[in-house]
Amino acid sequence: MNLRAFFVIQLIVVSFLVLPLFRADASIEGTAHDLSASGAGSGNPCSFCHTPHGALSGTPLWNHALSETTYRIYQSSSLEAKVGQPTGSSKLCLSCHDGTVALTRTIRDGTEGAYITPGSANLGTDLSDDHPISFVYSPALSVEDVQIRPPSTLREELKLDRSSELQCTTCHNPHDNQYGKFMVMSNQRSQMCTSCHDLYGWKTSTHESSTASTIGSNDLYLKESGYNTVTDAGCMSCHMPHSAGGPERLLHFARSEDNCLNCHNGLVARTNLRTDLSKLSRHDVFRYEAVHDLKESPLASGRHVECVDCHNPHAVHDVRIRAPIIQGAMRFVSGVTAAGAVTEEAQYEYEVCFKCHADNPNRIESGITRKITQTNTRLEFDPSNPSFHPVVSIGINQNVPSLRTPMTLATVIYCTDCHNSDSATGTKGPHGSNYPNLLAYRYETSDFTQESEFSYELCYQCHSRNSILNDESFSKHSKHLSEQIPCSACHDPHGISSAQGTQSNNSHLINFDISIVSPDSTTGRLEFEDMGVFHGQCYLVCHGKQHSPLSY
Repeated sequence: MNLRAFFVIQLIVVSFLVLPLFRADASIEGTAHDLSASGAGSGNPCSFCHTPHGALSGTPLWNHALSETTYRIYQSSSLEAKVGQPTGSSKLCLSCHDGTVALTRTIRDGTEGAYITPGSANLGTDLSDDHPISFVYSPALSVEDVQIRPPSTLREELKLDRSSELQCTTCHNPHDNQYGKFMVMSNQRSQMCTSCHDLYGWKTSTHESSTASTIGSNDLYLKESGYNTVTDAGCMSCHMPHSAGGPERLLHFARSEDNCLNCHNGLVARTNLRTDLSKLSRHDVFRYEAVHDLKESPLASGRHVECVDCHNPHAVHDVRIRAPIIQGAMRFVSGVTAAGAVTEEAQYEYEVCFKCHADNPNRIESGITRKITQTNTRLEFDPSNPSFHPVVSIGINQNVPSLRTPMTLATVIYCTDCHNSDSATGTKGPHGSNYPNLLAYRYETSDFTQESEFSYELCYQCHSRNSILNDESFSKHSKHLSEQIPCSACHDPHGISSAQGTQSNNSHLINFDISIVSPDSTTGRLEFEDMGVFHGQCYLVCHGKQHSPLSY
């Protein structure tokens, strides 16, 4: 073999090591990579990247000057891959696409000239808002992150380089633009994205299958994606692989909630959540930005609420299930169990609520000052308590004649049966309400409230007003209500912790509002005593009336 033939073979081998093999009939003529067509140089479209002689060492006959830039790379708390500075073929791509080297500056005879114009093709030197590249995509990575598919399962079109690194050329074929943006395959319904990403719940999620039109979206990127429905846009409904507005998760918008409300504003999704999130009582997602993190501990995180605290956008669907099983809108979200343990995947709706409203030290305070103070809802709903509303388990009171059909003594309820939107139609969920404490219905707690079907509308959703006013359980219910004493003066709606209350003093959710009720001046006691079914006695003063005690 002569020296020249040996040299040519070496160049061919090097090109195989750097660039994956693409289809033989591909051509750049007439594409954005055909710089000769744009008048930037010679009539040979290949010469801006390749040369048969004098190419850069270790490259596929590379002719374009490389950038000497040190890049800011992508970082994320959920990223398990080890990402460094660009290597291999990605460095070749960036020699044009970082905007620091003139398009016509070639190794052999190039001169300074035009640079890549501002726009989506100009990535700049800050790659922190671009999909990570130049990392080893190994079997170990898919073990460390179980939502990443093993490299052995990748589609044939998606090629790693000979060092098993994912590069620009894994997704882009610089010589073939048949799918647009030089993609190696169509990404309709995210078939490219899901070749690598195997996200929990995605295959059965609403966002994977929704045929809602995206034409009404205010998102320019989504409009220019080439897809007109949520299902066709898939991942691109929220994410963008380059120049993302929200870098850490490659989201369209910097403010995370805008990525949700871009569709959930009544223009794409059926309902307008922005309206609920502006109501008097709300989960104020606009108050916090970039506080939530996928790796945060629910037991120690700072006070905040963002959409993704309660919803996993990759897994949501609209299937409604019976309490207390978690509903479709909250699938694959972390939680805190009734025992106080953190769980990666909540099984019950209350576990999601317990993340903020249980053992977290930054939980909110009660709006009512009671004899027994407890703000940990996990303790309030504990099935070992003397009384509690049946959220974690069925109730223990076997005598509740006021229950409305179809409710029974075995009924379990959701937190969201009480805490929800006050909208009669449309939006659902505890996003916002015009009633205090994010209640779905009116529930007056002020002293001297005139009883009506509206004043205690919340209570009357489950408890028959007729039964209450006819004294079918407590023989003085109608008297108390007619004297304008609110339900909350005596009853604590969540429950009373067994560590603080007793069966004899705190059955029937009895925990007095001490702004209305005070100790009996004769005995000094502020207390209820359970004397058996539908019988008891109280020691207190209410509306100037001494109970020393009064029995029923």
